[in-house]
Amino acid sequence: MIKYISKVRQLSSKFKSFEDIKIPRTENTKADVLSKLAASGYTTLGSICMEFLQKSSIENEATEVMQVEQEFCWMDEIIEYLRSGKLPEAKKEANKVTQRAAQFSLDGETLYKGCIPSHT
Repeated sequence: MIKYISKVRQLSSKFKSFEDIKIPRTENTKADVLSKLAASGYTTLGSICMEFLQKSSIENEATEVMQVEQEFCWMDEIIEYLRSGKLPEAKKEANKVTQRAAQFSLDGETLYKGCIPSHT
């Protein structure tokens, strides 16, 4: 794992912004299940196909980076309105946003339909 962290630090300097977030295992069940599948030795399970590498990915020096462009999402205007009160200039669109936003709650960066779930 130390090699991977070192590689991430090296590559992260090439990005304009980079955020490393640790997600607890209890909140990352899909990745946990996939890791168990990899250990099980199955090569195909339903729609999940696995590829076994001859050497670890950290040893691969040919690094490819895919540029990702963020497209407009229907949630963007709702989040902006809930965060700052800013509405689209067109009155019809502004009305749509305020009506839809009434059905949502914002907790940090997470948009919830309905009320914010309690943290127990």
